[in-house]
Amino acid sequence: MSTEEKSAAPRSLAEALRVRDDVSLAALLRSRPDLITPVPTDLTQLATRAGTRASVVRALERLDRFALQTAEALAVAPDPASYGELLALMGGDEQDPAVAAALPRAAALLREQALVWGADDRLRLVRTARELLAPSPQHPSPTGLGPTVREATAGMSPGRIQDILAAVGLPSTHDAVSAVSALGGLFADRRRMAALLAELPWESREVLDRLVWGPPYGQVTHDPAAHLRALLDRGLLLPTAPGTVVLPREVALHLRAGRAHRAPEPVPPQVEAAATHRPQVVDATAAGQALAALATVDELLKEWDEGGPTVLRAGGLSVRDLKRTAVALDVPEPVAAFWVELAYGAGLIASDGEAEERYAATPAYDEWRELPPAERWARLAGTWLTATRTPGVVGGRDAKDRTLSALGPNLDRSAAPEVRHRVLALLAGLPEGASPVAESVLARLRWERPLRGPQQQRATGAGAAREDDLRSRIARWTLSEAELLGVTGR
Repeated sequence: MSTEEKSAAPRSLAEALRVRDDVSLAALLRSRPDLITPVPTDLTQLATRAGTRASVVRALERLDRFALQTAEALAVAPDPASYGELLALMGGDEQDPAVAAALPRAAALLREQALVWGADDRLRLVRTARELLAPSPQHPSPTGLGPTVREATAGMSPGRIQDILAAVGLPSTHDAVSAVSALGGLFADRRRMAALLAELPWESREVLDRLVWGPPYGQVTHDPAAHLRALLDRGLLLPTAPGTVVLPREVALHLRAGRAHRAPEPVPPQVEAAATHRPQVVDATAAGQALAALATVDELLKEWDEGGPTVLRAGGLSVRDLKRTAVALDVPEPVAAFWVELAYGAGLIASDGEAEERYAATPAYDEWRELPPAERWARLAGTWLTATRTPGVVGGRDAKDRTLSALGPNLDRSAAPEVRHRVLALLAGLPEGASPVAESVLARLRWERPLRGPQQQRATGAGAAREDDLRSRIARWTLSEAELLGVTGR
């Protein structure tokens, strides 16, 4: 890079945003809508907001698995890193062609979303993302890599570092900084590292193999065995605390043939077809189920027209009333909860507002009955598609260990509409008349949003449970609810 090019290179995210055109800035705001509320006064404020923890966490949650793996690799790469260094971390020494083909898209996506800035020879992951994804003793990196030699030897006595140099056959230096640099250079040199490892007994290599894919930390006694002493003497394991050692990042990368991830996933898993039916059969089945859905809702509303079950003090249906409704509709209780919630969401039932509150059909029910069947069905399907209330969680427990009741509070799940839309889009991508393998749908959703909801402990706080399990359950419910409604058939 020439002196002029260096001076023109952006020195901060704010400078990188200033050279973007309107199309690029619009793409950023579409992908990260939280950045525009409230509207930033200038690009400096936009850059500051884009680097806040809350906004970066949201952006990471929207990444697909390979884009996330790319960000994780940048978090353990030099800062800044060149595109070549990133490619080496993602593809390894053998340079997986699928990774090489997919990496430009992933890097462009990270840059578009302002998670990465800088030219290809100076790629920088925004500081907050690096803090969230880089390894530390408290929060291991998703890559399973540990600290660099420089990080792991911080605080080590200069004499001890010189002893390590002597053990690996390197000349002594005049200061600790150059000593650490020399050791890191040795560990990053494939040929010299191979020769160093070849000198070790097999028991020592076995220890390295156990740590190579993470976690990179292990325990040792105050008087370690000879095969562990061989690793400690050569700096292949470095002490981080009394009784604790770590495998330096450079050593792990050599043993991994340069790869940051054990299994890069550059290509999304395909949604597989379990069976294929004639389109006419699918349409006829779906139409029959749609009519059955209208009949079921009509039966429910007639049942509650003059005043249905009592509203619980905390809101919702009692377990006993849900069972009675299920018997009346001749369906299982979870299915009854679905129909009750659907009618409620469509505005067809509500509390009657009396002193002894009961659920009852609303005036909208009379209007709904006068509509043609197609319009009645469309109202139900539209309600279902956009509803945040999620009847599948009925019967579960809330954060205070209270039972979640049909029509009660705390049934809203903000991810539900997005998951329903995405599941239906995946089904629409199958050949006409094909029904999906459910697990392949879930695998695709997990690839598309691996960190959706409270993500890994590192990004959202210790102990936070991941919610991709909830997304998987919503996807399963979507498949069955779509069948109940007649959105799908067979």
